Parts: sequence; C-alpha cells; structure tokens
Amino acid sequence: MLHKETVSPSTLELLTTLMKDCRLKHFVLVGGTSLSLQLGHRISVDLDLFSDLSFDESELSSYLVENYDLELDFISRSTLKGEIRGVQIDCISHQYPWLSPCVEEDVIRLASPVDIAAMKLNAIAGNGTRIKDFIDLAYLSTLLSLGEMLEAYEHKYKANVIMPLKALTYWEDINFDEPIRMLGSAPFKWKKIEKRLLQMQKYPQKRFDLFP
Repeated sequence: MLHKETVSPSTLELLTTLMKDCRLKHFVLVGGTSLSLQLGHRISVDLDLFSDLSFDESELSSYLVENYDLELDFISRSTLKGEIRGVQIDCISHQYPWLSPCVEEDVIRLASPVDIAAMKLNAIAGNGTRIKDFIDLAYLSTLLSLGEMLEAYEHKYKANVIMPLKALTYWEDINFDEPIRMLGSAPFKWKKIEKRLLQMQKYPQKRFDLFP
C-alpha cells in the first residue's frame, strides 16, 4: 500500500500521469519520494525519475514541453531537470543495474528499498550536505541492516564501502537549515536520526523494529 499522504494530491496526480505515459515506461521513481511512498515517514515534494537506459535528452525535453508544459531548468547528456505544474522533476539516465525489481503499485514504478539504500549511500559519499539523505537512511534501517545496505552499494556501484561508511557519521557539512516535514504531529529532531545512525554502525547486522 502506498502512503499517498506523503505527497500532495497534485504531485501524486502528475506522477500517476507520467507513469502511464508510454514514452516514460523505462523510468522508475527513486529517491526520497519513492521511499516516502513506501515507508510513510516524511513529506516529499519532488519527482526523481531514473532509467538504467540512455535517452535523447533533447527529444524527451521537447516531448515534455509540448505535452506537460515543462519549464526546463537544466539539460545535459541523458539528464534534464525542470518543473511541471509546480513540481520539480528530474529525468536522469543512471546506468547501474537494478538490484531488485521495481515495486509497482497503482501503476507507479518505485525503486526497491535495497536500490534506494545503495543510491542514498552513494549520495552521501559524494555530497554529505543533504539532511534528507541521512534521514532516509536512518528510516531504511527498519527494512535493511547497515551491512545489507553496504552490500547493496558495493554490488550496484562496484565501489569500496569505506567512503559511505565514513560519511554516515560525518555530519559537519549537512545543511541543517533545510526544512523537513515528518509525517504526523511530532516535530523533526535531528538527535533521533543521529542516535540511529550511530546504532547502525555499532550493530551493522541489525534491522531495527521501530522508526528513529
């Protein structure tokens, strides 16, 4: 069951429409919005659509402009970023193997938690400024142990796990001014995330029963 309350009705409507479009059939929703729809832990606002295939960015851009009134912000090889109906959308060719089949619910294709975990570790290894990446990894600990996440990262990117392992508890570069909206009435508390990340390193084979 999707946690549809984690996105606005207009975002969900746009996502559903895009997922039904045969021109976008190779794209899968990844990132925080994908995880939020599966876990129900926080509000998410943007759509990151990744494909493991290359695509013609100019052709896709023209199609999205013509059919969805895309306001293009950035375009480069196999990458385009812009806004549709007030929703930020990225279409990116991410040519690394999917570790698990995508989860498909209500026509929406979502990256599996194991793929999201690998991608989040890759994100913090390369750029440790985004607080949402750390939050998502902390909440993923209820589905996967840190050991399983690191194994997924290693298999997906064929890279050494030292960098993401160190990055997991290196917080000096995080932008703590970024607004965070958790689901429910409780305010966001970084200390809970910090505690869980440390627990994950201390007990790398443990899957936690409760959210941070």
